[in-house]
Amino acid sequence: MAIRRSAAAEIEVLLADLCGGDPVARGTAEARLAVIGVRAVPHLITAFDRASTPAARVAVLKVLEAMPDRRSAELGAEQLEADTADPSVRAAAVGLLGAYLESAESARVLDALTAFAIDAERADALRLLALDAIGRALPDVLGPIRARMAEDASSAVRAWASASASAGASAGTPVIDPRLAIETAAAGEAADPRLLLELLPAGSAAAPLPTLHRLIEVARNREAAAPAAAEREAWLAVRGAVHRALAGRASRVAVYDLREAIARAAEPLPDGFAEAAGMVGDATCLESIAGQLARPAADGRRRDWHARLLAAGRAIAARERLTRRHAIMKKIARSSPDIAAALVTPGAVGSAGSASEARIKKQE
Repeated sequence: MAIRRSAAAEIEVLLADLCGGDPVARGTAEARLAVIGVRAVPHLITAFDRASTPAARVAVLKVLEAMPDRRSAELGAEQLEADTADPSVRAAAVGLLGAYLESAESARVLDALTAFAIDAERADALRLLALDAIGRALPDVLGPIRARMAEDASSAVRAWASASASAGASAGTPVIDPRLAIETAAAGEAADPRLLLELLPAGSAAAPLPTLHRLIEVARNREAAAPAAAEREAWLAVRGAVHRALAGRASRVAVYDLREAIARAAEPLPDGFAEAAGMVGDATCLESIAGQLARPAADGRRRDWHARLLAAGRAIAARERLTRRHAIMKKIARSSPDIAAALVTPGAVGSAGSASEARIKKQE
């Protein structure tokens, strides 16, 4: 039966709230759309396609969890397989498919989740989510899957297979919950930084911002206390990943740590630091960035680091509307005029930025 124009208009209003930034309005929209039920499914799928942020797409998928429907199952399977999908969206797709394991779509959904879980090319965190989803709804199915996972190339997946066998996963209890693992590590309990790094893409989207902030502090302390270089590097990588997750949620709560980490870095930092600085860093970060750019780029790794920092610095300058007259830019220019000019957006200083960048490269 066709939806009346008034009902369709109401759904569109609810979808706008669902995909918006007001958490109260989003919660109300989720509840109301769940009441409307399957009539809203085509509208939700359209909203998913036109959503401009991963957070909006995650919100749509979570509403669809309560509406077992072939179209929703197909959307979830598509996102699970989409290599370009944001990790948080793929994690939400696992949740959607997991909710359908006891529905009429169970056979199709189980095939999709199993195929994804046994694919060693996929991210460990998402494979573990898929395995836990299966274990919750269909614990008897885990036996043969667990046997195969025990010989997987991934140490995290092998650990899951061993833990699930000893923890009685047949009761349907999830063994590894990414958000819980993040909260546990942020509380200061023992954690494997390598496994945590794998779990962060899937678990950070739902973790409270204060939890991620605490994890920054924990990772920094663990890095400082680690006796071995490999462990220090692993915790540093965790910090970078958490910074990227915070920046993806437009949070500046840990910008101070970004600024200090970049300023003190003796070697190029792992992924996440420069990218987060470009997304949420402020003018005070530019001195740290300029200090790194002033160092010689003796190899390809350092040149890549410089390129990422320069992109971050320009993003900050553009966002903060900085010109050569700003106090920070004047301070940088006193010691490194070429770097100061390269950092300022071309729109602010004409062609000086590109010319200065060329001089920087020539010096390197």
